[in-house]
This record gives sequence, C-alpha cells and structure tokens, in this order.
Amino acid sequence: MKATRLALLTILTGTLIAPGMIHAAEAPSGYAPLRTLADTMGATITWDSDDKSALVKLKNGIVGTFTVGEKQYRLAGQTGEAEHEIKMVGGNIYLPTKLLATLKAESSKFADPKDAVPTYKVTPSAETEAVEDGDDAADDPAIWLNPANPENSRIVATNKGGGILVYDLEGKQLQNFKIGKMNNVDIRYGFTLGGKKIDIAGATNRTNNTVDIFAIDGGSGTLTNVVDKPIKSSMNEVYGFSLYHSIKTDKFYALVLGKEGEFEQYELTDNGSGKINGKLVRQFKLATQSEGMVADDEYGTVYIAEEDHAIWKYDAEPDGSSEPLRRVDIADGRRLQDDIEGLTLYYGKDGKGYLMASSQGNSSYAIYERQSDNAYISNFTISASPIVDGTSVTDGIDVLGYGLGKNFPHGIFVAQDDENLQNGKKLNQNFKMVPWEQIAKGARIPLTIDDGINPRELVNRGTR
Repeated sequence: MKATRLALLTILTGTLIAPGMIHAAEAPSGYAPLRTLADTMGATITWDSDDKSALVKLKNGIVGTFTVGEKQYRLAGQTGEAEHEIKMVGGNIYLPTKLLATLKAESSKFADPKDAVPTYKVTPSAETEAVEDGDDAADDPAIWLNPANPENSRIVATNKGGGILVYDLEGKQLQNFKIGKMNNVDIRYGFTLGGKKIDIAGATNRTNNTVDIFAIDGGSGTLTNVVDKPIKSSMNEVYGFSLYHSIKTDKFYALVLGKEGEFEQYELTDNGSGKINGKLVRQFKLATQSEGMVADDEYGTVYIAEEDHAIWKYDAEPDGSSEPLRRVDIADGRRLQDDIEGLTLYYGKDGKGYLMASSQGNSSYAIYERQSDNAYISNFTISASPIVDGTSVTDGIDVLGYGLGKNFPHGIFVAQDDENLQNGKKLNQNFKMVPWEQIAKGARIPLTIDDGINPRELVNRGTR
C-alpha cells in the first residue's frame, strides 16, 4: 500500500501552519503544543490535511503520527493510546502532556553519532517500459534465470491495473498476460509436472481472489497458465505472495497474505493431467495488514512484512508454528519507515547472503544478514543516473546474485518505482534495474559478490 500522500506542507523547523489557522490561542488544560517541543528537538512536522494528522520525524529518525480528535497514535513503530484525544486549537496541534513526555523520551534515544543509520546511494543502469495503466499500477517484480543463456533472463512483473508482464533485461516488454489485477509474483525452479522439471511463476489475482500458477517456457521465458481448478482463497482479498520450495521434502507451496493480516499456505501438486492443484495446508493471522513476503528455501523460513509495524521471521514448513521465530526489525522510522513493502533474498555461498526490504516511508532499502539473527547492515537509496531516474515509494523488489551477461555481470536488483520520470515528464510507473556490484561496493563494509549461486542448485540448510 502506498504511503499517504501528504496534502499540505512540511515545516523543517517543526512549526505547523494550516491555512486560516494561524491566530494565537491558549493551550487547553493538561496539554502542551507539539510545535514548541518539535522546535527544541529539531524535529520536522508534516501535516496531512485530509487525515488531519501530523507526522513527526525526530532528529534521530524515529517517526510518530498523531491525529486530531483521536487518542490512538503511532510512535517508534508501536501503537499507543493517550489519556485524552489530540486537539487542534488556533491552528496548533496540542498533545496531552504525558504523550508529549513520551515523545521527548523517544527523542533522547540514539544520541551517539555511531547510532546514525548508514545510508548510501546507487544508480540504475536500465529500466522497463512503463506499464500501460496509470495511477498506482506497477507493483512487484520477480527475476527468472534463463538456464541456457543468462543474458536472456527475464523480469516477470505485476500490473495491478490488469495483468502480468514479462520484460527482457533491457526493459522491453515481451508479454502482457491480461488475466486480472495481479498483485505480487514469485518464481521457483524444478517443479515436476507430467514427469518433467519445469520452472513456475505464481501470483495473487485480486480480480478472482485466486492464486494463479504459470509454467515458464525454458527458452523464451513466456508464461502459460497451468492451474487445474482455481486456487480460491477464503480471505476477503488476496494480497502478498511468495512461493516456497521445501528442499527437505521437495514439495512446493504457494504462500498468500491478505489485507487483514491473513496468511494461507497451499501445497502445489501435479494433478496427473498436466495441470497444478493447490490444497490449503496451513493458515494463521497477523495483527494488521501485511504484504511483503519472501521464503528462504535453504533455511526453511519465511519473512513477512507487517506494513506498519515490523518484519517477522516464521517457519515455512506447513507444520510450523503460527508464532514467529523472531522479529527482524521494527518500523520505528530509522532503518524502516512504514510502509514496509517488498522483501527479497540474496543467496550467497555457504548459506550466507542478505535479506533486503523496501522501506517505503523514506524511499530506501534496508539490508540484513540472511543467516542467524538477521543482523542489520545498512540502507541505500536509488538516485537518478544520467540515463535513468531514481526510485521513490517502492512497492516490490527482487534480487538475483548470478551473472547475467555484460550489463549485469554480477547479478541484478530490481525495484518498482512509484514516480517514473523521463526528461521531467511523469509517465506511468515502471521498474528500475541496478547492477548488484553497485550495491555491494557502496556499503561501508562491502557486501559479498557471489555471482555464481544458481537458484536451481540450492541445498537444505535447515536444522529442523
């Protein structure tokens, strides 16, 4: 889900001004003006006139949202409730004094310069053609590795306006499969269908509330729908999606998220007639809306982004617990600022690699260790290059650490771009491509460049 488009203005000094509301007024009893504290803390305030809410960005990066007329607020990735509702008097927002003290306490954290979030810039070298639908249409990419000629690999992507798309690595659209409002997409290799190993793509179809599965042609990368009976979800609206190949059991699963936090897991099987069936084998529910999701086939885990709150790590097996293994990180505004959107995995040698997340609220991408407790590494942004504009407010992302020819010799990172610009003109949305070595070399401690990890040759590293 896109971050709210702010309807008024940001005052860098922390002073909030609403048109026609600039006269002075006395503070109500038990309240204090937000802007006064913001000034002293060096915070910024962004006013949303539609929601009548103020987004406060503290100097240390922590974010809070306070809505006029409500007691509930969000601060440092958590939801809280004040003792009294938030008020606006004379054009100024007033918080209950206890809530203001809480905000001040958050501002005192991470004061040491070493606590600063490391962030660096990279630039794209290519982009896809724009999707044919306007507004918020382009959403999620997945990279397919051509087994015979890696340079002819493909990007499979979704158009929420009504289709699933296939691009080459120069960004040219090769296929537009108009089968519904497709939301998220993923790819896996080596599914046995009719006695043959094939590559498959799966996606959530919001028009039919189904999971659609496609066979990928091994030469051209084109898609063919291979679902037998529609894999119909019981949730109100399918949303997030990932495929999971259990290397331990050699079974394949479709993992689905809904807008109410629902999670469903379907086992995919050959029906004996050249089609694929899906059977529900597991379900549970997160607290709030969740979309971004990626499964680690080697470790048997799945990461889920609860958009306004946190990244969670779960067991990916169908008999796994409905409770998370751990919280990877929280959307407090520093490394992650809501919405947390796309998640992807860079597979490295010996079980190493990286978990990557789209931090939509600050248009950056967070990097974590893939193994163990997912230690945080860095953030980066994608800025404009001389030939391709940068990205902002990204939804889906994908990465592949494998050499894909002269343009991407060490792998590729693909990100959806909310505002696609060409010579200053705004076009429909698209996807940007960044060579992996730019991301790897840009970090203060360079990341691994393992450009020979074939996703068809993963090994079981799970301990369960």
